[in-house]
Amino acid sequence: MFKNKSIAYTSSWLNTFLLSSILGTVIVFILIFLKPFDSDNESVNYHNLKLFGYGFSIVLPILILHFFEEFWFNQNNKKWFLYQEVIVLSIGFFFIALTSYFYNTYIVNDLNVDSNYILSWVKEFGAPFAPIFMPLWIYLRFRFSKVVISPIQIKKEATISLKGNNQNEELHFFEKDFVLAKAQANYVDVYFLKNNQLNKKMIRHSISGITELIPSSQQIHRSHLVNPSMIISIHGNTRKGNVILKHIEEKVPISPKHFLGVKKYLQTRP
Repeated sequence: MFKNKSIAYTSSWLNTFLLSSILGTVIVFILIFLKPFDSDNESVNYHNLKLFGYGFSIVLPILILHFFEEFWFNQNNKKWFLYQEVIVLSIGFFFIALTSYFYNTYIVNDLNVDSNYILSWVKEFGAPFAPIFMPLWIYLRFRFSKVVISPIQIKKEATISLKGNNQNEELHFFEKDFVLAKAQANYVDVYFLKNNQLNKKMIRHSISGITELIPSSQQIHRSHLVNPSMIISIHGNTRKGNVILKHIEEKVPISPKHFLGVKKYLQTRP
């Protein structure tokens, strides 16, 4: 499911500042050297200096937005999902365009704000930058992102109920006894403990759907979901790595983005 697809998150304030600075520099370069929208207006005092200021109209909104991102991220047990990324990018672009409008009105042209013109300005002057700005922003967020895995206290009696899409497919087990979920086409193999014995059941479901139903679980690969407390060790490197789980003989693959997150988790967990 789109809503439940977990992804890496740009959690560092420093990285957020760096990527926003890169974005600001690119836009300023376009405004000063490529001169879109007849921006080469010599009648404006300190013209190039004022154009340079548009960079701050990008850096500042992204930093402000990151404060709310962090709150949302922490409220979600330090997990970040694709739908959150889409919402942040959409709101962020509009926020940047809005900030640029106020900068353009007050600083560049020394005019009064016209509330009836704001949306038109965003459409006429902000939207044309979207094909350049948005792909670069998405790429930079991906490059600077990382996976954060935090130990979660699971209540002893917390139970999980998984209902498959086929009739009479239903599993019940304690959350602490979940071991692994592995996608197999339209089905998922679910490994869990019952009376200290490993059980494996196949149900018609999706990895992303199970992620939501097991709050303490962590997706470490597009087709593998694990209980972090079951991880014994990690091997290999970011190119090709795997983890060893309690009660499971086979090695479980791990994606490059999750490799460093799991490695740090193993080094810092109690």
